[in-house]
Amino acid sequence: MAMIMDAFAGKLVERLTNVIEEKAIMVLGVKDELQRLRRRMERIARVLKDAERRRIQDETVKGWVDELKDLMYDADDIIDLCMIQGTGLLQDDDHHSQLAESSATVSTRVRCNFPLFSCVRSVPVRYEIADKIKSLNDRLAEISEDKDKFNFIISSKSDDAYVRNEASYLQSSFLLESDIVGWDIIDATKCLVDLLVDHHEEKCRLLAIVGMGGIGKTTHAQLIYNDSKINDDFVLQSWICVSKFYTSRTDLLKELIRNVGGTCGESTTVAELQKILCDVLHRKSLFLVLDDVWDADVWLNLIKNPIERATTKCRVLVTTRDRNTGIKMGAIHIHNVSKLPLNFG
Repeated sequence: MAMIMDAFAGKLVERLTNVIEEKAIMVLGVKDELQRLRRRMERIARVLKDAERRRIQDETVKGWVDELKDLMYDADDIIDLCMIQGTGLLQDDDHHSQLAESSATVSTRVRCNFPLFSCVRSVPVRYEIADKIKSLNDRLAEISEDKDKFNFIISSKSDDAYVRNEASYLQSSFLLESDIVGWDIIDATKCLVDLLVDHHEEKCRLLAIVGMGGIGKTTHAQLIYNDSKINDDFVLQSWICVSKFYTSRTDLLKELIRNVGGTCGESTTVAELQKILCDVLHRKSLFLVLDDVWDADVWLNLIKNPIERATTKCRVLVTTRDRNTGIKMGAIHIHNVSKLPLNFG
């Protein structure tokens, strides 16, 4: 894993550089905040090679790296959100302009207020996204300050180039506007929600959202997770980010137990934690999201059995880059996240 974090950071910087000039970013008014985020990430990326070496023996450094890793995942998701919402506002503006032109041809005495309505409607969206990015920048500023305590070795430019070459396998994680989730996301969300709340006699069902990294799988899953039908249909809900970097089976079980209202006490083994999970879930319904799954084992050999035994109804939504992972996990429905056409916008 020595090269993964700095490669991850490098690709995030590259993606930020590419999207900053997009119209979708301009219409949201968040260019300056994204530029600030990019500059901070560029500075931090230069120390990650040393941080990765030292995290193995230094728990404090490991905690710092893990905190930064979580932030980078959040940053990648926010870029997706910016592109989706910003492009949506652009489409709304185009639509309202066309309606205004049509109204003018019917009667010059009619004043059309669609552009004003569009502007007013977009204010909360702009504010919410700007606030998310500012919060992310504040977190990154704190992480950046903390890094100075460790006196990391700063990598040279040649090292950076080497990292980019070694990390070409991560390229698919960060895509441009043409690769952002297509405009069927609302229809697809409704379809998946209906499948999840369907009162099927099968107690446990698993669905998967499949697509390349950075294409919007997590954003799509968030829409489903927050849907009112889901909230009304399940007693318990839990979101677990698995990711390629997860190493501890017990930590994942502990996180799931805490998410559904349980406590782990002094239990440390997988078997003990599985029993606690089973007890907490007894005779309850559960909606579980497993985000960014790379290995079917996390479901098949870790949490499937206690969940199936304990719950009255369980629905699992998985996001993964690999269709075969969804198939191995037993998905009864796989939704492939589509791309926008290359000439979009």
